[in-house]
Amino acid sequence: MTTPKPSSAPDSFLAAELEREYKNWRTATRAYGFTYYFSRVSLIILTAVVAAKESLADSFAGGLTSSVPVLAVAAAILTAFDTWLKPQQKWRGFMQSRDRIADLRMKFEGGLDRDQVRRQFDSIRRAHKESNVF
Repeated sequence: MTTPKPSSAPDSFLAAELEREYKNWRTATRAYGFTYYFSRVSLIILTAVVAAKESLADSFAGGLTSSVPVLAVAAAILTAFDTWLKPQQKWRGFMQSRDRIADLRMKFEGGLDRDQVRRQFDSIRRAHKESNVF
């Protein structure tokens, strides 16, 4: 009597879970990268206009001087959000987690034992949450 071949369902579930997490972290990496660069460029432009208020008054961009108070408030709000969200740190953290899980996916496809993959996957998730979810 032969023993039945073990089902590959746990392997396919684990592969699907790895793929799902990879896609989530890839999307978050892009979102935090965009947020980081958008906020930095915006802050540079806003603060430059606010700082150059007097010089702008006699230039072709003199119309901006009436908007300086609003721009100053916008810069302060954007600075607060940037400090609170910490997009640069999260962008780097999501990139690292995304790369670690991509490496684990390749190892799993290359034949790494399911239990080892599961342990490493749990470790990656735990480390990701500790360093990037704040």
